[in-house]
Amino acid sequence: MAGILAYADTGRGGPPLLFIHGLCCDRRAWDPQIADLSRDHRCIAVDLRGRGATPAVPPFGIRQAAADIAELLDDLEVGPAVLIGHSLGGITALVVNDLRPDRVIGIVTGDSPISAPRADGSGANPLVQRIRELGTKEGLRPLIETFFTAESTPEARAYVDDVMYQCPAEVAAGMLEDAPDVLASLPELVRKADQKPLMAIWAERPLGDPAWLRSVTKFVRQEPIAGAGHFFQLEQPAVTSALLRAFLNDVASDPRIR
Repeated sequence: MAGILAYADTGRGGPPLLFIHGLCCDRRAWDPQIADLSRDHRCIAVDLRGRGATPAVPPFGIRQAAADIAELLDDLEVGPAVLIGHSLGGITALVVNDLRPDRVIGIVTGDSPISAPRADGSGANPLVQRIRELGTKEGLRPLIETFFTAESTPEARAYVDDVMYQCPAEVAAGMLEDAPDVLASLPELVRKADQKPLMAIWAERPLGDPAWLRSVTKFVRQEPIAGAGHFFQLEQPAVTSALLRAFLNDVASDPRIR
């Protein structure tokens, strides 16, 4: 362990890849892609605070998660790396890029809640209250049930049951506490990310707004996966790995980062 985060570090080759899980998940959310990509890339997968093997030491918000990852990159002297984040992990990746752009060579967001900020400034606070009142499982159940399609695999559903629903309520709620502030800053975070190779992978029913992302970027690569639910990387692992490898070719040929 370097800093507070537990992590797995496998494979060799550049650029290094750093995988970030979503709200109540852990680093196993990216296992299929790491098994593939670690054959020719160094792959680092983190457990954020209170998830997996990392102790539940508050605070748990998005900005703290990004600061922890930036510290890990410094401690391991990794970078510039490609950051690959699922769901809220994609937002975290954008914040890491804002904090330490020198450590980031490219960014992949995976069905992340990227959309125009709400005019009223509201965001995740009602969900925070619901989680604290009902617990993680019942508090998140209405949202999580929208993550699946008719083609979603039993493996993806089992992961949610085994990992997401078991996340302590204080950790889940804490991760969302600064979400309204972070999501309000998305236009600037996306603008900075768009200065490098950037790819957004989307589920069949996107959690975010691909049209808005296209409207505020110049070079983003967007890849919807037909039939996939929110956990596309577990449901269609080979397709996801192929998209990541195609993006790495983009990184290698992008003249902006030479």
